[in-house]
Amino acid sequence: MLKNPLMSGIGAARRGLASDAGVVVGVMVFQNLLRIGSSMILTRLLNVEAFAVAGIVTSVMVTFALISDVGIIAFMVRHERSAEREFRDQVWTLRLIRGIILSILIAVLASTVADYMQKPYLQWAIAAAGLFSIIDGLGSMAPFTALRNRKVRLLSAIDVMSQLLGAAITIALALVFHSYWAIIFSSLLGQLMGVFFSYKLYPDSGQRFNFSRERAAELWRFSRFITGSTMLTLVISQGDKLVLSRAFPLSIMGLYVMAAGLAATPVSLVGSYAGRVLYPQYAEIFRNDPGALREKFYSVRMRLSLLYAFAVGGFIGCAPLVVNILYDPRYTDAGHYLQILLISTFFAAGTSVANDIMITIGKTSYTFAANVVRIIYLGAGAWVGWTYFGPIGIIWVVGTVELAGQVYAWTQLARQGFFRPSRELLIIAAGLAGLAVGYGVDVLGHSVFHIR
Repeated sequence: MLKNPLMSGIGAARRGLASDAGVVVGVMVFQNLLRIGSSMILTRLLNVEAFAVAGIVTSVMVTFALISDVGIIAFMVRHERSAEREFRDQVWTLRLIRGIILSILIAVLASTVADYMQKPYLQWAIAAAGLFSIIDGLGSMAPFTALRNRKVRLLSAIDVMSQLLGAAITIALALVFHSYWAIIFSSLLGQLMGVFFSYKLYPDSGQRFNFSRERAAELWRFSRFITGSTMLTLVISQGDKLVLSRAFPLSIMGLYVMAAGLAATPVSLVGSYAGRVLYPQYAEIFRNDPGALREKFYSVRMRLSLLYAFAVGGFIGCAPLVVNILYDPRYTDAGHYLQILLISTFFAAGTSVANDIMITIGKTSYTFAANVVRIIYLGAGAWVGWTYFGPIGIIWVVGTVELAGQVYAWTQLARQGFFRPSRELLIIAAGLAGLAVGYGVDVLGHSVFHIR
């Protein structure tokens, strides 16, 4: 009996939406729409300078977090003993100690950091945000165990609930404070909610203090390259904000922070998909049949890679229109910054997948080496950019750094037998097609809406 093509297509679509990848993509689309919607409201309740301050404080927090990163999530997902209660308690203890030390360090250095940025009035905001670290350290390890066991639906449902509550709290506090304190306080409350959910919504989530020198040494052996790499990631991901916060007044810095936030929207999809679907799947394949990993490297990711490339290409093409539609005229110039930063966003998917596959096969030094390549590119490019073009030159270097990372990723994938030129060219072609469509939409939209 012949199958109805329409019904077959509907069935395939349902299976796709119900798959782990479909759930992750659907949730991330919803979260990004919610993030954009809440930012549209916040831009009308807060001034541009508030976003600049929030961006600077966030940059400081990320800086300290990356300096002390030891790859706990990757360690938990990959380790064969992750299901054991004693093992989880030992790792949780190390994570908590790290959080306490970080919070104290940030409080002590808050004044120095604020003075370096020539904005001493940010001292108390930075010190308050330092509480993020200790709150994060108090959270249960149960979400990491759920990630290892590929409990994608549970993780995604909790993420959606947390973000909805977080958005509501941020808007409510913005109505009260009308300053950057609304963003900082809401972020702290959101972090506390995350800790509460990690214990109440996951099975077997209890933790107790159990310090183990043996576990600390094992974690260090696993993460020594990751730690070095994340210190380089610090320079790559936060160096622009730390430099530009001195070069730009708050009014311009706010536009840059807004553009960087929008450019990071697709990257959040990459991080969630790679961390919750691809990496656990690659790790499972490697544990069961290492030889099958090269064969399945592209097959498990190709469809979404093409969709991502087309979507980001389209985003680059119509970025000015998006900014003009979403925000009031004060933010118009952010559209140009956004187009530049989205170039790195486009290549972030490929470099993220390459990093996951290298960690899966035990090549943890790859992350460090790839970041060395990025640092060299940033250092040389930033000197040229700043010398001849000023701050905008640095933005162009930041906006293309992932291209350098992608070229290095291709060379290393080829060495390990994973690289397929035809597949990579197809992904780039999808991005160029999206760029053409996006540019057409931008021209049409500006004409229809009479936007200059």
